[in-house]
Amino acid sequence: MRVWRHMRSLVWALAFVVGLAGLASAGYWPVNANTVVDLSPTVSMSHYQNWPGGNLHHQPIIVPYHKIGPDGPWASDLLIVDENTATQIDCPPHMMPTQDSGLPNAGYWGFMTCDKVPAWQWVGEVFKVDARSILDQAPNGVSPIITVDMVKAAERAWRPLWPGDAVLYWSGYDDKYDLPMPAGARLLIGPIAGTSPSWPDPDFDTSDYVTSKGVKTLGTDAPSMGAFGPPKYSLPGPAGMFQNPLALESHLGNFKRGAIHTEGLMNLDKVPNGSLYIGLPVKHKDSPTVETRAAAITDLKLAAELMKAVRAKRVVDLSVILSMQHPVWWPGAGVGNYVFPYHVVNPVNYYTGPFGPYWVNTHIMDAHTGTHMDPPAHFGPPPGFDFNSYNDWTKGVLRKYEAKYGKLKTTDMTSDKVPVSYCMGPARVVNVKHLVGTTDPKTWPASPKITVEDVQAHEKIYGPIQPGEVVLFNSNHVDTFFREFRRGEPELQTAAPLNGQSEGWPAPTPETLNYIIDKGVKCVGTDGVSMGSVVGEEAVMTHWAAASRGVPFVEHLIGVGQLPPKGAFFIFLNPKIEDNHGGPGRAIAILP
Repeated sequence: MRVWRHMRSLVWALAFVVGLAGLASAGYWPVNANTVVDLSPTVSMSHYQNWPGGNLHHQPIIVPYHKIGPDGPWASDLLIVDENTATQIDCPPHMMPTQDSGLPNAGYWGFMTCDKVPAWQWVGEVFKVDARSILDQAPNGVSPIITVDMVKAAERAWRPLWPGDAVLYWSGYDDKYDLPMPAGARLLIGPIAGTSPSWPDPDFDTSDYVTSKGVKTLGTDAPSMGAFGPPKYSLPGPAGMFQNPLALESHLGNFKRGAIHTEGLMNLDKVPNGSLYIGLPVKHKDSPTVETRAAAITDLKLAAELMKAVRAKRVVDLSVILSMQHPVWWPGAGVGNYVFPYHVVNPVNYYTGPFGPYWVNTHIMDAHTGTHMDPPAHFGPPPGFDFNSYNDWTKGVLRKYEAKYGKLKTTDMTSDKVPVSYCMGPARVVNVKHLVGTTDPKTWPASPKITVEDVQAHEKIYGPIQPGEVVLFNSNHVDTFFREFRRGEPELQTAAPLNGQSEGWPAPTPETLNYIIDKGVKCVGTDGVSMGSVVGEEAVMTHWAAASRGVPFVEHLIGVGQLPPKGAFFIFLNPKIEDNHGGPGRAIAILP
């Protein structure tokens, strides 16, 4: 009996050692500019990237309404964005009404707006279908069709399709024709007006074949997944009255099985099969199609490791929902100091309207709404800036900052200029929940300070922070206080802390950020509302410390506690809007 116990102890010990070895060998590693490809064009008012049909859609409008200088130490923009602009994701309700609606093309997946799509479905293994040979090979106003035979040829050349793939139709259309106006009219206006060939796209049969293989994620480097031309299948009854039925067929072949697709991609020539495709839409509540940023990780070994978790659906969403009923915009302290509130125009177009059977919205928001990026140019003054133009309060803060940390540097790094590789990488989750409740109410407004010692305590347990990792602070602040507004009750997430009615979220000092950045970290995130303290002077200095080093923040995360202290892979992407001093976007994490 003793021998058996001894042997059993040896077996358990061996299993423990093997387990430790497995843990030591497992894990993800950083990316860099050479292993990540940006797949989105820059959204620009000088391009025509919005849908021109029906006279209801509109170009993106970017208004720099708060500028560094007399307005204070930070800059922000008002964004007015039609969901169908440049890179965008279509979810089934874009063209599929709910099953109980009684409308044409209603189906089961008509409930799944983009906020309801599971996080794993935003990611997939790249499977390209080469359609370059048919680019422009069609009459004016008509699309050359990507056929089932072309998909089968891609399967023979590489491997059969299977669940977890991201099928990307590659013709080079957007790369060739997404240009500044007037040449940019060729992108959308020419095909719709019938003065030039339309883009290559699949018909219903092709979409149906691909999704029958279990594929849930697709993309195209054309402005739409909808092919133009005569319908392949006649639509009986009222449905036959709608415009562009071939385009409708192309979409429904994906939507019938709950697939989503990204439109308006670029740079697919730089992405080999087996790469990791990522398309992340802004998390608008109840939106059927959403402005998006897409990228691909082309380190095939890393992509394969990440895909193991994706296929097992070990992907979590770290983004708050954007709605007019939630505290997703900055209220400021006191009265009348809020930035532009979040607004939705719903719908811009609807299934039963005169301009085609589809649903689309428009969003009006400040550039720092919900889960978002603070690029260096949010607080960093632009090149050639006259520091004497700062108001007196900011000048006073600047004197203190430069006396302690050196001269404040200028930067032109708006969010469209932040490399997509910066905001993705192995996540280090620094637990700062022990700081909650450590301030004296008599000192409010006040935020607990995240110090260098807090970060070093994490490193003592989990090892030194490495270059290319993303550091995330986990305080549970947003998890605890993010909720719908309630009549007669204080808003506890943002307004109450700013007004000294409750404790602020934990925030790092400039010393803490410098310590982290010195280790080669390119992005820092927080589940606080802001990386800065609720105290204005402290907040400015924290932002200046990162801006001077060219490091962006990701703020207003939620659910960070789902990640282990070390071992997950963090990804944040925001629409690539020209000269944007913020960046509402989407954050996810792939678990180990």
